[in-house]
Amino acid sequence: MTQTPLNQSIFRLVVGLVLLTAITTFINVWIATDEQTRERLNRDFSIAENVLQRVLHNREELLYVSASVLTADFGFKQAVASGDKGTIDSALFNHGQRIEADLMALVSLKGNSITSVPAVLKVDQNFPYPEVIDTIIKEGGYSSLMMLNNQLYQVIMLTIDAPTPIAIALVGFKLGDPILALLKEITQLETTLQVYSQQNEIFKISTLPAPLAAQALAQINERPSWLSITVTKDTPYVSQQFTLSDALEHQTVITLSEDAEQLFADFTSLQFNITALGVIVILLAALLAALFSRRISKPLVVLADIAKRIAIGDYSTDANVPTKTKEVSLLSEAFGTMQNNIQAREEEIIYRVRHDALTTLFNRQHVKSLLEQRFLDNAQFLAIGINIFGFRGINDIFGYHNGDRCLKELALRLSQFDGVAARLTGGELLWLPTDEPSEEFIQSLKTVLEEPFDTGKVIINIKVAMGLIYCPKDANNAEEVFKRLNIVLDEAQITRKFVLPFSPELEERYSRRLAIITELKNTLEHAIGELSLNYQPKLDLQKGKVTHVEALIRWTNARLGFVSPEVFIGIAEQAGFIENITSWVINRAIDDAAKFRDAKVDVSVAINLSAKDIMDPALLPRVLGLLKAKNLSTECLSFEITEGDLVKDHDKAISHLQAFRDQGFEIAIDDFGTGYSSMAYLQNLPVNTLKVDKSFVLKLHQQDGDQKIVKTVISLAHSFDMNVVAEGVETIEALTLLAEWGCELAQGYYICKPTPADNFITWYNENLNTKWL
Repeated sequence: MTQTPLNQSIFRLVVGLVLLTAITTFINVWIATDEQTRERLNRDFSIAENVLQRVLHNREELLYVSASVLTADFGFKQAVASGDKGTIDSALFNHGQRIEADLMALVSLKGNSITSVPAVLKVDQNFPYPEVIDTIIKEGGYSSLMMLNNQLYQVIMLTIDAPTPIAIALVGFKLGDPILALLKEITQLETTLQVYSQQNEIFKISTLPAPLAAQALAQINERPSWLSITVTKDTPYVSQQFTLSDALEHQTVITLSEDAEQLFADFTSLQFNITALGVIVILLAALLAALFSRRISKPLVVLADIAKRIAIGDYSTDANVPTKTKEVSLLSEAFGTMQNNIQAREEEIIYRVRHDALTTLFNRQHVKSLLEQRFLDNAQFLAIGINIFGFRGINDIFGYHNGDRCLKELALRLSQFDGVAARLTGGELLWLPTDEPSEEFIQSLKTVLEEPFDTGKVIINIKVAMGLIYCPKDANNAEEVFKRLNIVLDEAQITRKFVLPFSPELEERYSRRLAIITELKNTLEHAIGELSLNYQPKLDLQKGKVTHVEALIRWTNARLGFVSPEVFIGIAEQAGFIENITSWVINRAIDDAAKFRDAKVDVSVAINLSAKDIMDPALLPRVLGLLKAKNLSTECLSFEITEGDLVKDHDKAISHLQAFRDQGFEIAIDDFGTGYSSMAYLQNLPVNTLKVDKSFVLKLHQQDGDQKIVKTVISLAHSFDMNVVAEGVETIEALTLLAEWGCELAQGYYICKPTPADNFITWYNENLNTKWL
């Protein structure tokens, strides 16, 4: 005798019971829903027929009331009695407009048409239904459906009594497309109206197109099956017809049609759902039966398989195997505990390897692997580098702990947006958005990231630079992404274009900056002779002679050629060796100041200082020591600093500048008007000179706006007892205007271009008696 395994018996029993239950349920629901659908169809037709009769009855009542009002109107009676056709037409038209009737007419007692509005009945033409006239005269009125001028009307006709009948008034509504559309809206059924005369169709309208209307009429009183609708689809409509009117040798019938597919849609959906549910239940039952049988017969095999999975690092299988055997249950629990502990430790290790400890974002190494995968997949994506502008300054001013908190807050804000976020270095983050964002979204993201950060004690204002790398157009691997992010973020911070896409020109400028840094370091260490100072005179407009000069550094490199100070000074500040350049400039300027003194050239030399120079507490003692060594007074030297630099640490800047002022040095704000200038700002600064930026002076004699700005600056400076220097003077007209407005000093190409010290001494002596104005 063949024995059947227990697991097979369990499987057959469970699946067989579920299959039997599903089939029984399906058949019962099929029969019930089919009957319910047919009952619903009969109910819908009955309701629709009642609604149609009610609508026509209501319209008949409206016609009767309207006709009664018309025939009772004394003025209308007089017009009919007198035969005043103009008045009759006007009355009919006005009354028809009020009740929105489609036909207003007047018929004589002999059955001749007197008039109609609109002209459906021709004047003096015999009324199409003469038998109706006698009925109206005898009974006072008549209501029916009539075919008039090839159009079906619902008509009420009443005698006009004065006091005996003198004429018959007719009021009618068209039975056309609008009424059928209304009935369809109310009943949700398609409606076809037909008029027959001697069994010939003489009029038909329908809410269905002609081909579909023909199909619907062919299905009158048929009750199709579900199969004929859903499978063979040879019965598009289910229709029922009833007679609306059978008078005046005309039979008017209405056919109501319902979309068969829509009628059975719920039934079809239900059958589908039941079938799908039955299949799912059967499959689920088979799966559960198989699992149940395996758990009964082979728990140890399952545990062995789990052990193998744990050994290769697969923790997806649940180690708790249900069983009634106590020893196997204990072993299963031990496996589960072991798996969870190993998995937790491994996940923690992986997390630490992939994430940055401070921000919890991905670290550089892991995001590099994600980038490389995207390049392998030939994906097109945008990489956005985000750098906190002046992050070192935040650490210096607010402390490294607040700098770290600031960076964590920035990372938290970035994590709120869809995509991959990582920390690359220091204050530099990387974001790979899920979908390429628009320019507007990038600007809004920047706004969110730059919201002030409240530490609880201080509020830190954050400014971020964003570099955009479109891959693979701008980079073909992860290292190129990182390199070009550095390039574009570096350019963004230099140019203060805080949202900047990468371009090859940026890489060229970056390479040139690196070359400038390298060559400038070499120059400061080994080729100091490449540096020189030129001097540009400042003309005292009141005295008519040069009393000040500005020292301007020049650098001509053996490899790079001439490099503008506007380029290399900013690079030196970023690279951190601006102090070396400042030190060289001060030494050379003081040497040249001694040369000017010895040559009887009485001028004060102005030196430009950076914000970092001003903040250096050792600068002032060193300058005083150099002046003393040359036996020079502090009046032979002055200093200029850009106003924007002072705002970065306002209080400390004021303190250091005041120390220079206390020693007798003149302090000027350079490029005034292009930064943060305000009256309160000026009032607190220990400076005695404002230097108007050349952008306002170059076309001073041509631009009214520039004239207003310069005059305002001069007036503002004088109100604070300050002198004014205007740079960029290139015409006599500009020089004349500045003198008229009380500007103290002017410099520019009109007076003299920057020139070496020896050439300046010669120029100075040659122009001692020059009349500049």
